[in-house]
Amino acid sequence: MKRYFAQLGRVRASVVLAALLAAVSVFSYAPATAAPPEYGQQRVIGSSASSPAGTMAVGYTLLGNKYRGDAGLGTCLRTFSGSTTVQVGDCTPGAGEFTSMRQWQAVDQGNGYVLLQNKYRADAGLGNCLRTFSGNDTVQVGDCTPAAGEYSSMRLWKAVDQGNGYVLLQNKYRADAGLGNCLRTFSGDDTVQVGDCTPAAGEYTSMRLWDDDAFATAWPSRPVTGQKRALVMATHWSDATPADPAAVQQATLGSSSPSLRTYLQEVSGGLLDLTGDTLTGIDLGPRPTTCDSTAIRSAAASAALARGYDPATYDYLMIDISATSACPWAGLGAQPGNWTISNGTGWKTWVWTHEFGHNLGFTHSDTLKACPVTGNVTQVNSSCTVSGGDDPTDTMGGGGMHLYPVDYRQFAGWIPDSQVLNVTSGGSYQLGVLGVSGTQEYRIARGDGSYLSLEYRRANPPYDDYVSTDPLVNGVIVRIVTSGSTVHNRLVDATPATSTTADAPLAAGRTLADEVADAAVSVCAVDSQGADLRVAVGSTTPPAC
Repeated sequence: MKRYFAQLGRVRASVVLAALLAAVSVFSYAPATAAPPEYGQQRVIGSSASSPAGTMAVGYTLLGNKYRGDAGLGTCLRTFSGSTTVQVGDCTPGAGEFTSMRQWQAVDQGNGYVLLQNKYRADAGLGNCLRTFSGNDTVQVGDCTPAAGEYSSMRLWKAVDQGNGYVLLQNKYRADAGLGNCLRTFSGDDTVQVGDCTPAAGEYTSMRLWDDDAFATAWPSRPVTGQKRALVMATHWSDATPADPAAVQQATLGSSSPSLRTYLQEVSGGLLDLTGDTLTGIDLGPRPTTCDSTAIRSAAASAALARGYDPATYDYLMIDISATSACPWAGLGAQPGNWTISNGTGWKTWVWTHEFGHNLGFTHSDTLKACPVTGNVTQVNSSCTVSGGDDPTDTMGGGGMHLYPVDYRQFAGWIPDSQVLNVTSGGSYQLGVLGVSGTQEYRIARGDGSYLSLEYRRANPPYDDYVSTDPLVNGVIVRIVTSGSTVHNRLVDATPATSTTADAPLAAGRTLADEVADAAVSVCAVDSQGADLRVAVGSTTPPAC
């Protein structure tokens, strides 16, 4: 499981190496297909995927079931005095009862899951977490800490947005065991259990649907804003000629374009600025025969301390080493985290924008290709294929120095949620120009934890240096996104008849129908102000333009 690499704060020099050598996920730049994020990384209960475990709660609220509401029955998930039973019942307490028996809060565990805690039980000092068991479908409330022989996952839940005002509540323990994992109700009684997410004959999907009003509306995020400082180190092996330190300095902290600093200023809308110091002429010793990033970071940290620079006083550590064939990558970075290494490529700005993307929590992107086409409709279904490293608009997937996509910007805290809208009904929608004005992104839930992301960008030199006729700035870019503690993008090639993804956006006059989302998008027109869209939700036939 990927873990956060804590940003380096001011600590004593004696613990610098321990901080720098902490185990983290590391990702190199290489044109290869990247695996999608782990199960559970999606829009979930809780306000932010960046919250420390157990510290972010939405607040207490009612949790209602759709099936029960449709039937005119008591809809609220509730507890009782004197027992650990959980059922559905009236949302208004009866005589001798308490509203708090029906109030729940979600506490974000920072890993795509939450604890669901009951207020009545918490107020009484009793075990208050909604939980499952081994060997049966029972759901009760109990201690939030597992007893001997139990698992934390029995108490972990995620909410999968269904795009219609409701969510599925899925239990991690049951999912890990390959068992039915959805919280559900039944016809004819007040029982609540976990079971299959797909209804059996004679059942209803609504038995498994719960109000999304009970959950935070914020999308997962890991904000990185303000003034950050980096220690940039131009290093070399004893047998190598040092690289030009001026070129490394310019590619990272340079005040003119291109540089990582000016790139971040541009893509964040001025919300993130990167300054710092550059150390040059750092001899790391003999050239290694194997590639050991931990040893490289250790040697660099020691050399910095010898020069009187404490890496722990910086937010980021960036190391350029002499090119070595022992390391099969152009660059390497913690994901998410605060260190990057370039393999003799420190003068290339795109290496730093890519690796810094890993630091921000962006994974390697890939592309959905070869989808079937009927007339002017591209159909996203199981016939499509996946390949990696060929999204020309995403630096995390072969897009050079082009500015980060819209969902990355939202995740990093550079676009407010008010400009990222969840589409739950069909109609006409106006998509603004990325980084300029209007709604920056529309998202359509796909029912499996991912969502369709709609983005429209125009030429914006020096980084988005497209010509005015480029298909990449004359259509709507469609991606399938999964987000949680990290973000994974999958570009949808909406023009699959050609052999390139340089014309991947959905052009005016064309429609994309997604069978998983049971939704479709038509682009009616695009211009310098934005894109005019028609969207269908619950069908694959959008309204006419």
